[in-house]
Amino acid sequence: MRGEDEREALAAEFERHIAEEGEILEMYHSLADKLPEGPLSVLVNHIATDEEMHHFLLRTLADWLRTPPTRVENPAGPAPHSDEILRQTRTLRGHEKKTIEACRGLKSQLSGEEGELFDAILDAITLDSEKHHRLLLTVEKLVAT
Repeated sequence: MRGEDEREALAAEFERHIAEEGEILEMYHSLADKLPEGPLSVLVNHIATDEEMHHFLLRTLADWLRTPPTRVENPAGPAPHSDEILRQTRTLRGHEKKTIEACRGLKSQLSGEEGELFDAILDAITLDSEKHHRLLLTVEKLVAT
């Protein structure tokens, strides 16, 4: 377990990153406001939304690090409803795998002027689904302990 000073230092580092990236996030919003409705604004707004989520996650991590860690042993075993949670996370991981495969299949069919746009969007969806799959694996590991 990390010491209190290490936890605080890491939380402060997350907050420094949030502050530095705040200006970048404002630039994304400014750029999106200048673009006409359409594919370009969709792409830039997507990036801005991802950046906002990164800020939220970093803020959450900083807050968690500043909360004193507690460890409650459960002598009876895993968390209540763990079987149902594991069933649902496995179903969701299966969905994410199908989405990844579908996007890769669709990319092979792209051509023409819109090919570059659709290629980029399908890549973004694929990366998000890979991220979701990874996070669901972590949920499963934490539930099973």
